[in-house]
Amino acid sequence: MVQSVSSRKPLVNRNNLTHNSMTHQRTLLLFYSGIKSDATKKQYERYLNDFLKYFMIKNYDKLSQMEPKKLQEMIEDFIMYYRSQNKSASLIAGKVSALKLFFSMNDIILNWDKLRKMLPEKKKLSGNQAYSTEQIQTLLKNTVHYEYKALIHFMSASGVRVGCFEELKIKHLTDMNNGCKSVNVYADTIHEYTTFIHTESVESLNDYLESRKRKGEKITDDSWVFCSPFDSNKPLSDGTISSALGRYVRKSLGREKSISGRYNIMSCHGFRKRFDTVLKSNRMVNLSLAERLMGHSKTIPLDNSYFKPVIEQLFDEYQKAIPQLIIDEKYRLQSQIQIQQDEIGLLKEKNTEIENLQNIILEIQNNMLELQRRT
Repeated sequence: MVQSVSSRKPLVNRNNLTHNSMTHQRTLLLFYSGIKSDATKKQYERYLNDFLKYFMIKNYDKLSQMEPKKLQEMIEDFIMYYRSQNKSASLIAGKVSALKLFFSMNDIILNWDKLRKMLPEKKKLSGNQAYSTEQIQTLLKNTVHYEYKALIHFMSASGVRVGCFEELKIKHLTDMNNGCKSVNVYADTIHEYTTFIHTESVESLNDYLESRKRKGEKITDDSWVFCSPFDSNKPLSDGTISSALGRYVRKSLGREKSISGRYNIMSCHGFRKRFDTVLKSNRMVNLSLAERLMGHSKTIPLDNSYFKPVIEQLFDEYQKAIPQLIIDEKYRLQSQIQIQQDEIGLLKEKNTEIENLQNIILEIQNNMLELQRRT
């Protein structure tokens, strides 16, 4: 019989499962073949390992050899345990999705309709608030490391997801006007899109890269924009970034939890929510282009198939939001001065064009008068 939910405790001895010894198991390879994203692969493998540890199962092949009836009972108990711990519906659903993929890819038939009905009801989403500019200023004041100052600036200026840094290299950044850079996010994938960072973020990033050079690292086009502090050949992982920024937020701001137990402002995604809010609160910014800068391609029907804005169009929209995206007042004033200078330049160009047109009209009139005199 399966041990009761109330008496069973999850295992914590991670040494029972060694990743290297199980990597080449056929059941796991089939499981991997059903996953398209590296991020999903890591998450699902973590969930699958949680299940193995919970029931003290040695490896994936042993799991696949168990009787379906036994497996059905085990998953039911697994769900009931997490429900008894008041875990979120999304977390439990994620674990069940990973198990369903594993057993489906290994031709093991279970009653997934029943298991799906056992999932708890979803509650109102929390963690939907954005950072304010003042909160980010406080975060930066309490951050001494170049890499995390640069990360905070980068996410605030670009609105990227924290997971993008595991793929982002120096070659994916390109110089733009006014000290900005374009950012090619998820390059060479179907999720590829372009956003930007402004001069404040660029300067912070340059400070971080210079600190790496002082430690002896040679920065090339293939270097990671944010690398592991222990190995420059590896990118800074999203897990490391999330946990570190979580510590900075608790230390600098404190963190207010909602009724559901999650934080009202997510440590990393709060920057993305601020970016989205700034863009869409600006009536001068085109909504469809704002969605492109967020990496959202399917919000507006058929946009992904028919609407192909060039980088200059995207950058024009991005520049409209720069004054609100900037954190430091000094850079905001510089940005406003630059905008005014650009407007003056445009006026001068228009005045020059008007003057040229007037000269052309005058020349045409003189030519007509000359023709009249001849006739």
